[in-house]
Amino acid sequence: MKITARVEYAVLALFELALGGADRQLQAREISTRQGIPLRFLEQILIQLKKAGLVKSVRGASGGYLLGKHPADITLRDVLEAVEGELTLLDPHLSARSMVSQVWREVEKDFLDKLSSITVQDLVGRKIRQDGILSYQI
Repeated sequence: MKITARVEYAVLALFELALGGADRQLQAREISTRQGIPLRFLEQILIQLKKAGLVKSVRGASGGYLLGKHPADITLRDVLEAVEGELTLLDPHLSARSMVSQVWREVEKDFLDKLSSITVQDLVGRKIRQDGILSYQI
């Protein structure tokens, strides 16, 4: 499996929205500029994320996009499936009886479990730790 530019940009767009806060909406142009994503490509990705319920759009002159869920409820698996479809590493016609195919199924399960365990909130937390930004909330 290859992580495509579409997946990378979708994650970056959600990351940027999460950095802005739950109620702050951003225009696609802002996200594009901040994350270096081609605007037309980003707009296509945002449509897919909206269909999956991961973002919401607000119309109007001051409209834009905001997260459709809390960042802790959006996993990397959600993002990949929103833009690439159902994730599967194995050919469904592969014999389940062979020892090798059982190993591949274990690898697939571990991979999908890992993607399901990392959230957009986790990415924000990593960025805060990496940059040494202190965040105080009451």
